[in-house]
Amino acid sequence: MTTSAPSTPITATSDDYTYGMQVDVPLPQILEAVTDDDAICGWWTAAIRSERHGDDVRLFMGGGHLVDFTIEHAAGTGDVAWVITDCIEPDWVGTTPTFSVRPNDDGTHTVEFCHVGLRPALMCFDTCRAGWNHFMPSLHQFLETGEGRPNEPRDPAA
Repeated sequence: MTTSAPSTPITATSDDYTYGMQVDVPLPQILEAVTDDDAICGWWTAAIRSERHGDDVRLFMGGGHLVDFTIEHAAGTGDVAWVITDCIEPDWVGTTPTFSVRPNDDGTHTVEFCHVGLRPALMCFDTCRAGWNHFMPSLHQFLETGEGRPNEPRDPAA
């Protein structure tokens, strides 16, 4: 899969939501999990279907569209960004979930996730933090076993 290179520099701040994990899977598998819309639906969202036009992805849930984003990935790197262009959660528009994948000496990879722009000042922060605290372990499970937990109930206090 080829996606576009980032159009503008993405700068995180110290209060953006972050999450890190170590996985024992090859880089191409990790990149597919965060750039292929079918794979994304396997660990992230309760989407019932997706549409893709080039690098633009739209995920749908029962009542309509859930989120629209553009996937940016420069070939040959482990850096992926989702630029949110429309969302049922209006605070997300203009934010950028990012994935930075780096190899470790033991053959594993470290995945650093940062939702740039998702900060405590946003009204949705607590709910979204709880969501990511569920979905990042779901991504980890998806990478290591092929099965994520996108549709399971989440603990809102997580």
